[in-house]
Amino acid sequence: MKEGRKSTIIASEKLHIENKTLFVDLRENSRGKFMQIAELSNDRKSTVVIPLSGLEVFIESLQKISSESDEDL
Repeated sequence: MKEGRKSTIIASEKLHIENKTLFVDLRENSRGKFMQIAELSNDRKSTVVIPLSGLEVFIESLQKISSESDEDL
């Protein structure tokens, strides 16, 4: 995040999956609301930011991928 663009956490979840820790945050800054997903693995942090306007499409994509992977079992 760029200097001067502080954000506020609205909601947060912490997930432990295998050897990874994921932080899923709903945040808000002066530009609007967004979801930030951060992965902490082996002392490295990676982050993905999804604007609130794209969240529904993102969730639909995850559901589609999840249902397709269930078919392979």
